[in-house]
Parts: sequence; structure tokens; C-alpha cells
Amino acid sequence: MSRTPGNPNINFDQHILDGYFITAIAFDSKGNAWIGTHSQGLIKYNSSETIVYNSSNSAFPDGKRIWDIAVDSQDRVWIGSDGLIEFDGNNFEFFDSQNSTIPEDFVHSIAIDSEDNIWFTSCRFDQGGIVKYDGSTWEVFTPDNSELPVNFVSSIAIDQNDAIWLASEEKVNNVYFTKISGDQWQTYTSEDIGFTPYFLSEIKICSNNEVCASIDYSLSSSWLHSGPQAFVFNGKSSVQFKLDSVTSVTAMEVDDEDNIWCTTGQGFAVYNWDRWQRNDTIFRVIGSFTIEQAPDMKIWIGTGDGVFVNN
Repeated sequence: MSRTPGNPNINFDQHILDGYFITAIAFDSKGNAWIGTHSQGLIKYNSSETIVYNSSNSAFPDGKRIWDIAVDSQDRVWIGSDGLIEFDGNNFEFFDSQNSTIPEDFVHSIAIDSEDNIWFTSCRFDQGGIVKYDGSTWEVFTPDNSELPVNFVSSIAIDQNDAIWLASEEKVNNVYFTKISGDQWQTYTSEDIGFTPYFLSEIKICSNNEVCASIDYSLSSSWLHSGPQAFVFNGKSSVQFKLDSVTSVTAMEVDDEDNIWCTTGQGFAVYNWDRWQRNDTIFRVIGSFTIEQAPDMKIWIGTGDGVFVNN
């Protein structure tokens, strides 16, 4: 799992979309940024235009929190909110437990495979699971009808072989990875991972097809913890990366050089496989909630007051 240390740029001096509480970011094939907000609509952004979709100009209602966004190969935008929302550039279509077989109206994580199947979470603790949607058919997976170990899935990622990876937990200190390859399911416990992660917040795929996971300690009653903030798992063992004994990760991105970026609520930290670099003051007042790498390799951090981009 060793890497040549990267050289991440930690200077975030470009600020856009100030005044918007940013919760999700994704990019389409044309380089447009699709940005989710907390009750302020869906934003399409590029260097020449900004369009905010809300009730004043579209069918997108006011008051919706957007949890996640993914874009398929046809540049259709898929939005996780209180249900699943599809936007084809002209029209919005809304799916929930009333008009589909989605079990729970809480879609927190979305990933899209090479055949444009939409995989998304539709769960709460002890309820629901994940859903695969191929554009016409809904396939729901729960512990009752599949090898999914528990109902709650916090994050979905798809590796370079089109395998679906799920991060799930029943409670703190009781987490699982599940890998779906075609009809084959494999679940990894803490014993397989090599340690007991506290609570998995997000997973991404590294360049060599290993799974990188971030750990959230915010549910703990103690300020201090003994575990790492992130780790990489190759299916047999893991390597852990510890920043300190206080910080909890809210979101994570793995860039094109395998640097591991973490938002930490008040700032960000990045691990380049040699050392951590961090800034705990830049977002102290406004908070940091999501992070993504753009097609031009710049890092975008979504905050309570717009998006910050490194130069």
C-alpha cells in the first residue's frame, strides 16, 4: 500500500457562491459543477453562468436538503434528498416510497456504475437498505432478502472493476464493508479490516483499487479518541492514518495522486502518504461539509458560506 508522497496544494484562495450552504458537489462531462445546498436549491455552476434551480424557475421545491449528487454518462444528474431525484437538464423527476419501491425516504449516498445503474442508500438504522435502479426497475436489498449485514449504509463507492462497495454499521464500533461483484457478495468485519473503526463516514476508491474510508467520532460522548481519521483497505489488511486524538471527519476525497483529503468541520486536513497538512481556522465560523476534486484537478470544499477552491 506504499505510495510516493504527493504534493497537495493547500491554498484555498478562490471563493464562489458565497451565501449558500453547500452540502454536495459533483461534475458532469462538460466540466459543469452541480452543487447541492441546504434548502437553497440545486446549483449549476461554470465560469460563465450560475443557475439556481428552485421553485421560482423549476419544479425543484424550496426547503429540500440535498445529501449527495452523482452524474451519469448521459449527464443526467441524480440527487439524494428525501427520496431520489433525477434531472435531465430540462425536467425533474421525483421518486420516493409513495411512487416506487424505495423503502425509506432518506437518500444519503449515490454511486453510478459503468452501465449507468444508479446505486443509492435508502435506509435508517434498523430500516431499509440499498437500491439499484436501472432506469425502469427497482431492486431493493435489505438484510431480509440479501447478504447485506445491517440496514444502515453510510456510503457507497464503485471500484475500477465495477464492484459495489458499501460501508455500513449497526452502531458505533460495529462496522462492515460489503463488496458486490455481480451476484457475489462478500462482507468484511472488523476482524478482516484489522482493527475496529468507530463509525464509517465515507468511502472512496484509490488509484490501485483499494478502498479508502474516513472515520467519524462525532457520536462519541468524549472529546478524545484513540483511533485514526482514515484508513485504506485492500481486501486483506488495512493501513491506518491518525491525525490526532480529537478531530472527526465530515467528508473525504482521494485525489488523482492518492492524497487523502478530509473536511474536519472547522477546516480540512490532507495526508500525502508521508505526513498530514491541516488548516483548522479557515472554516472555523462557517464549517466545511463536502469535498470533491474537479476535472481540472482542483479541490472544491463546500462550506456553510459557499465553495472554496485551491489555486
